[in-house]
Amino acid sequence: MSSQALYDFDGTITRKDTTILLLVALLKLRPWRFFGLIWFLFRMFVARDSVSKQGYKNKAIGYLIKDLSGMRLSGALKDFRNKVKFQYRPSVLTSIDLAIQDGCTVLIVTASPSFAISDCVSDLPVIVLGTEFEKKENIYTGLLKSKNCYGQEKVNRINEWASSNKTTLSVQSAWGDHFSDFDMLSLAEKRYWIGGKKLQKLIIDCDPDANFMHTDQ
Repeated sequence: MSSQALYDFDGTITRKDTTILLLVALLKLRPWRFFGLIWFLFRMFVARDSVSKQGYKNKAIGYLIKDLSGMRLSGALKDFRNKVKFQYRPSVLTSIDLAIQDGCTVLIVTASPSFAISDCVSDLPVIVLGTEFEKKENIYTGLLKSKNCYGQEKVNRINEWASSNKTTLSVQSAWGDHFSDFDMLSLAEKRYWIGGKKLQKLIIDCDPDANFMHTDQ
């Protein structure tokens, strides 16, 4: 029976959230959308909860990709990929390599858009489950195709992947950096959290067997 290893992307595989890097790369395609983008960013930064922040993040991305094709985005995604590679945590990349060597299927499960993260990790034998944006005749509409891949929805997406691939889940390890990943990490035999004392305080009461990594690794 095959096993799996689960990873969040932003703040887990990378040292920080890469949303701004993606937005800047996309904005370069149509810089006149700057002022519209500022409105979405303002709403994202003043939002009181993480779910609302995710919603405005997706609206900002959708605003910048609306009416563009995948081919039209290729240059922006290359720019994004080149910047993100400097944000990777070496220790987490090593853990991915080890998981692959151990025969695990590595799933990167992220609230970020799958089209961007898939491009970033295209040189790795991993599967990306991310937020999907709608296309019509290969042109992005700017709307979400399905629910934002965040919180419990990550678990739903993992279960859907297992069902569609006729695979029994046997999650050996899972990695995250935010309490919203708790449901996903609960699927795993070994759970690794990247964060400081505030995150540890939230997690340790719910999961005393959790493992914590230093944020600079």
